[in-house]
Amino acid sequence: MEMLRNTWYVAGWAHELVHGQLLGRTFLNVPVVMFRKADGTPVALMDRCPHRFAPLHLGRQVGDVVQCGYHGLEFGADGRCVRNPHGKVAPSAARVRSFALVERYELLWIWMGEDDADPSLIPDEFAFVAASELAHNRMYFHVEANYLLLVDNLMDVSHALYLHSGSLTTEEMRDDYEPRVDITDGVTNLVINQSDVAPPPFWAAALPPETTRTDVQETSRGHMPSLVIHEMIYSRAGQPPFSEGGASSRSAHMYTPETDGTTHYFYTLSRDFHKDSQEIQARLETEIGRIFTTEDIPMIEAQQRLIGNRDLMTMKPALLPTDKASVLMRGHLAGLIARGSSIDAA
Repeated sequence: MEMLRNTWYVAGWAHELVHGQLLGRTFLNVPVVMFRKADGTPVALMDRCPHRFAPLHLGRQVGDVVQCGYHGLEFGADGRCVRNPHGKVAPSAARVRSFALVERYELLWIWMGEDDADPSLIPDEFAFVAASELAHNRMYFHVEANYLLLVDNLMDVSHALYLHSGSLTTEEMRDDYEPRVDITDGVTNLVINQSDVAPPPFWAAALPPETTRTDVQETSRGHMPSLVIHEMIYSRAGQPPFSEGGASSRSAHMYTPETDGTTHYFYTLSRDFHKDSQEIQARLETEIGRIFTTEDIPMIEAQQRLIGNRDLMTMKPALLPTDKASVLMRGHLAGLIARGSSIDAA
C-alpha cells in the first residue's frame, strides 16, 4: 500500500528515548532503531545491520554509536560504520540509512522520505500537547488495523452517538446532528454545534453539579497525513464557549503506519478542568483506556479483518452524509501520494 513518505510522523513520546537504551519500531514497513546521544540529540537509523541483517535494536548503545549485538559493528548517527572489530577498515557497504528525527511538543517526529526534512512543516497547532497550563493524559495503543481506518474514526465522529452512547454521548444528541465540513490550507475541518442538550456522563463529571443543560461545540481538524485534533467545548445552555461554568478538552490523535495493516496510535487528552486533581487524572486514564480498548479499537480491528488487504474505498462503501470529512481527507491524501508531494506542495 502506498503511503506518504515526505512528511512528519510521530515516532514516540520524547520520554521514551533514554540515553543508553535502544528503541526499535517499524514505520511505513521500515524497521527503525532510535536512540539519544549524550547531548540529548535524538537519532534514528535503519534497524538492520548491513552485515548479516540482524536488528540493531538488539545490540547496545556505546557512547553515541550503536553496536550490533551479533558481530559488533558500530554505527554513528549518520549511519556510517565507525568501527569494524574484525578488521582495520569497514567494508564500503557497511552503512545504514539515517532518518531525520526531531523532538517537539514532547513528541518525537520522524521523516521517512527522501526529500530534505523541514521541521517547520510540523504543525504548530500541536503545541497544546505540551502546554503547561493544561493537564494531560498521554497514552499509546498498538492497533491491528490500517491507519486510515483510525483517521476515519475521528473524522466521522457520528460513531460516538452509538459506539460510545451512555458515556460520551446521549440518545438526545442524535436528534440535532448536522456536521459542517471544509478544507482550509490543506486541513480538513469538521464542526458540530448542538444546543440545549443534557451532558453525557463523561462530561457531566467535569461540569458543576447543578449543570443540567449544555451547548456543545465539537471539532475535528485533520492534518495530513494522519494527525487529528479533536476538541470538545461544553458550556451552560445559552452561554458562549469557554465561559465560566463550562469545560473543554483538546485531544491529539496521532496515527503512524507501522505496516499496511497495523498502526502506532499516540494519544493525548489535554484539559482545562480539574487540572490539579490526581484522582481525576487517574479516573480519566482508566475511563479513556476503557473506551479505546473495549469500544473503538475492537470495532476498528474487526472492520480491518473483514476488509482484509483491500482498500476501503475500492470496495465502494455505501457513503453517508457524515462521511464527508473522512472522504475529503482520504482524497486529499491520495492526491499527495500520487504526486509524491510533501505537505507544503499541497
